[in-house]
Amino acid sequence: MVNPPARLKLLLRERHWQKYATFCREYDKAARAVDHDLMGPPSRAQLHRWLSGELKGLPYPDHCQVLETMFPGWSVQQLLEPCAAGDLAVESEIANQNDVQRLLRDIAAGLDAPDAERPVWGPSARSSNGAGRTTSTTAGRSAPTLDAGVDLAGVDTATREISRKLIMLAKVLRLSREEAGQLARLAGNVVELDQRIDIDVGPDGWSTVIYHHDLFNMSDRPLTRLGRELWFEHTDGPLAIEPVAGTDRQVAIQRVHDTPNLAKFACRISPAIQPGQTATIAYTCRGGQFVSDHYWRQALPRYTRHLTINLRHRNRQRLLSCSATEEHPDGSENSADDALIWDYDGSDTVITITRDYLRPAQVVTLRWDVARDPA
Repeated sequence: MVNPPARLKLLLRERHWQKYATFCREYDKAARAVDHDLMGPPSRAQLHRWLSGELKGLPYPDHCQVLETMFPGWSVQQLLEPCAAGDLAVESEIANQNDVQRLLRDIAAGLDAPDAERPVWGPSARSSNGAGRTTSTTAGRSAPTLDAGVDLAGVDTATREISRKLIMLAKVLRLSREEAGQLARLAGNVVELDQRIDIDVGPDGWSTVIYHHDLFNMSDRPLTRLGRELWFEHTDGPLAIEPVAGTDRQVAIQRVHDTPNLAKFACRISPAIQPGQTATIAYTCRGGQFVSDHYWRQALPRYTRHLTINLRHRNRQRLLSCSATEEHPDGSENSADDALIWDYDGSDTVITITRDYLRPAQVVTLRWDVARDPA
């Protein structure tokens, strides 16, 4: 009787990595994430021995480390042991049910303690055992599905609605099980799935700033109000702030406190964003001027999955310098220059900075300096 192949062979086929060239590419990608010195996939003959299900012992430790990085949640022993295709299907179904149950537990726990400290999220949140080696049991595989066979009858309304929306978002946004689980642990908060800021600076320095917020209400209360503030060093009076039409919700601007340079206000949202719902709101600000200090400092009051700042400085401006920094809640700071992109569009200078997985109280600052071209 022929032994069934190793579980590794079935997992490679499931991910469409069964071609040797594809396997080598994915192997080196995982090795690079751990340690560049580990790059260099096994030979074709060596890989064949791994996939046969008849390997005695284990590969070299370096290979083991890379394989466990390629397939988070599986040990090398599990990857190389014989496994029939039907067994893998049963394992996947059980894992799916367990993932949904885990999401429900995490969401319920977050709603019970909305002010509790949350773990760091994003790629750096993966628990590690050695340099870069993830030990998460949920990383790297696709997110759970609604047809997981989990009974939601006894689950409270907020937990049920948030979990349903999160599972749907996991499909739309192609979230891994790991990131879906990280989002679940943010329950009790309003999360910004995406925040985009478009800054248009005229040749005289006067600007228009447009904010777009894609919000996911993971709390157990309707969201009716979003507090905001804007500041400019130079203005021509109180900042003019108006809602942008055509978004998911109607927005009314409630002025809270005004000075010549600072506006504290709230976006009143109608209808309310209910627990488990997502919505986009947008507003614009005019009346601020950039004179000599060209920078934009954006504070993040909420967990933000993705932030984009787009800047356009108009009318024959030459870019002299451009930099970005990211400040953390503990006061530490790191450069974000690797995420900067800049170019010229006709007579305009255009700059884009993107950052992911930001926490409350983080700050992203973009600085640039331009000089007018000689006439």
